[in-house]
Amino acid sequence: FFLAKLKHVDRRPERSQLRAMANVSPDLIWGCVKNTSAFLRKGRFPGVSFSTEPGNLTNMASFKASGLANKKTIDIVQLEGGKLQLTTNVTDFEGTMRKPARMKRTTVLSKNMTAVAKTLTAVTADTFYRADLKRAAIAKACALKMSVKRKASGSKAKPPRKKWEWK
Repeated sequence: FFLAKLKHVDRRPERSQLRAMANVSPDLIWGCVKNTSAFLRKGRFPGVSFSTEPGNLTNMASFKASGLANKKTIDIVQLEGGKLQLTTNVTDFEGTMRKPARMKRTTVLSKNMTAVAKTLTAVTADTFYRADLKRAAIAKACALKMSVKRKASGSKAKPPRKKWEWK
């Protein structure tokens, strides 16, 4: 009798519980994640924590830049061949809650840096989608483009300058 009861118990949450979990406050998520995230990297510098989470443009462990706590995130990843991939969350579509594959919108950026900067401005500031991250997005895209140029030309970084000495 006891085993028969256990066999029919459904341990999945109700749909109303799923909706409630999707509407958790970003502040609450940040409070849970800020010191215990697997993406945290604490290094040699006291008081400074870095984060490698997806959606974090500045790689700083802060609420503003967090890709886990914020609903609207921007991520730029380098693809092969020097192309960049821009990923944003879709927040205006109601049916994406149960379809995670449709929650992300990706765009491949393969043009020159001026066109990439215009695209990033159009995606962030012009559409009111995290306008505060516009400068960080352009800076990260520029750094990724420059790293491809350095690898292609075979040149190394500039050597450090010699210290000026009194004679």
